[in-house]
Amino acid sequence: MLSASEVESEKMEFQAVILAAGRGSRMLDLTSSIPKPLLPVGNKPLIWYPINVLEKAGFQEAIVVCLDSTSTDIKNALTNVYDIKLTLDIVGIPNDEDWGTADSLRHIKDKIKSDIIVLSCDLITDIPLHRIADVHRTYDAAVTMLLANLPDQSAEQTTVPGVKSKKKQVQKDIVGLDDKSEKGRRVVMLESEADVEETITVKVSLLKKYPRINMKTTFLDAHLYIMKKWIVDFVAEHRSMSSIKGELLPYLVKKQFHQPKRKDKNQVSDDLMESSITELSQDIYSFAEEDKMTQWVRQMSTWNDHTGDMAECYHSNVIRCYAHVVEDGFCIRANTLAAYVDANRNMPGYWASNPDVNLIHSAANVKNKSQVGHDCMIGEGSSVSDKVSIKKSIIGKHCNIGDKVKISSSVVMDHVTIAEGCTIHGSVICSDSHINEHCDIKDSLVGSSQTIDAKSKFNTEVIVDSDRMMEF
Repeated sequence: MLSASEVESEKMEFQAVILAAGRGSRMLDLTSSIPKPLLPVGNKPLIWYPINVLEKAGFQEAIVVCLDSTSTDIKNALTNVYDIKLTLDIVGIPNDEDWGTADSLRHIKDKIKSDIIVLSCDLITDIPLHRIADVHRTYDAAVTMLLANLPDQSAEQTTVPGVKSKKKQVQKDIVGLDDKSEKGRRVVMLESEADVEETITVKVSLLKKYPRINMKTTFLDAHLYIMKKWIVDFVAEHRSMSSIKGELLPYLVKKQFHQPKRKDKNQVSDDLMESSITELSQDIYSFAEEDKMTQWVRQMSTWNDHTGDMAECYHSNVIRCYAHVVEDGFCIRANTLAAYVDANRNMPGYWASNPDVNLIHSAANVKNKSQVGHDCMIGEGSSVSDKVSIKKSIIGKHCNIGDKVKISSSVVMDHVTIAEGCTIHGSVICSDSHINEHCDIKDSLVGSSQTIDAKSKFNTEVIVDSDRMMEF
């Protein structure tokens, strides 16, 4: 087993795939004018963060799947503005198709030559990839996923701009883990909370094998997966499967505990290949079969003498699903407006351990009489006038902040002008907007290229063009 430093300095054996074709349907007023992968978080585009994780792990290239309409913008932003060392193979998918994440994998199947590591473009984490890779290698898993603990729901909730209720709606999963192993945890159950009415049915056979299943609804699926190549081959043949999270993973978790029927895979009928996922009772095993060389290595290997959970790994079903659970570190998905706001507000803490990152850009101009908290960021080319107070906020690039402005717990994107005497609290101000003098904006969202009249007051409102109102 390679040490952490060795893994981090050498190229891994996996191909890297970044899924960036999401339309950001849960934050339309942000993504209607800027592609989701390019939404600014901590004054960097969202897609920069998974790329940075890959670069730290020693990857030299990655496949990026995005919409055809955004591929040029993404390429220009990453190659012309940011120092990206990764060689990116940007693959576009049709804008008029409603494709899921599994559809995206199917689209690039001919490019996949080995096992893959899949990251969502909205994942922001500082977890080293070798921790997940070590679990995957240790148990020779079919799929290994990254799980993080959701924030404590009893804690004070952050107000979502434009929403009158402070309660954030979080889509939860019911995840059942076997805690026998310290390195990684076997995923034995995976259900969406929305699909469960009142009770959960657990098979007796599963309880006999795993008598102590730890079930939680407090895990965030980080949408970071390491997968065997045969899973991509399986998805490519079964077009009824559209989503990795919603369909593929639950299916694999259930199939771990089924025994394959002994039959020649050439006998699989054509009509089975066209059937729905629920009807694919044994077909997956023809994809998961090991080649003769691997079987021979297994027979000759000293690993055959392992007992406990390891014995099951090498003597039982070849479909094994594991998870690495984040115990410490930063891990968030900016896939909703609430999560996007939280991600920005946590960026100063994210960068705190990196001495090379200046929270106030060297090319920003902040007057001496202004107060900028240590929990803030000021982007390149921005100007902050006299007697300005900025707390727990992100100010983007090339913004102009007038005299006596107060900004707290807010996100201000690029090229925004906020005139004298304004108060901005708990809000998102999108790019190219102009806020005139003495406005009071609280817990609201101002869309791109909006002009707010002087002395206007807004509380928990969404200010956008009428032809693209926000959906909640």
